[in-house]
Amino acid sequence: MKWERRIAGLLLILILLLVGRGVWKVYQGRMVPVSLIEEGAPYYPVYFAAADSAHLEPEFRPGTADVAAVLKDLLEGPRLPGLAPVLPPDVSVLGYTQRGSVLYVSFSHHLRSNHPGGSRAEMLTVYGIVNSLTEIAGIERVQILIEYEQIDTLTGHIDLGKPLERDYSLLGSTMI
Repeated sequence: MKWERRIAGLLLILILLLVGRGVWKVYQGRMVPVSLIEEGAPYYPVYFAAADSAHLEPEFRPGTADVAAVLKDLLEGPRLPGLAPVLPPDVSVLGYTQRGSVLYVSFSHHLRSNHPGGSRAEMLTVYGIVNSLTEIAGIERVQILIEYEQIDTLTGHIDLGKPLERDYSLLGSTMI
């Protein structure tokens, strides 16, 4: 009977250690448990490239999302370590307008000229922009423009000739 209690106690301690380790790893991996986010406070996601540049990860910003705030956040880049910007250096937003559920955003030529190229990098840039902006109520599609002109593609891999809908296939996790 005594040895059964000891084994049960050891198993309980082992389970608590494993659970604690898992929560710590989740916290270190930037997947903050919901209990650590202030209840009732509004947050919105802005999508940035993961350190491995293979997928997008959301970084939650406090406040209510609007176009100006999300574009500012994308230009500013991530605040968390382990995330990388989706916009190349020196990019600026020249303007934006919304028609119905489509948002038209014009970027400076740096979006194309300073882009590193490659299909994956282009996907991260395009869907970092599109996924972030379509989180805003009333925006379902985004048309990316350069210098107020419609373009066929950014670096040759994604058709930008029409407005794009959000695509979560690039997300590295289902924990949002």
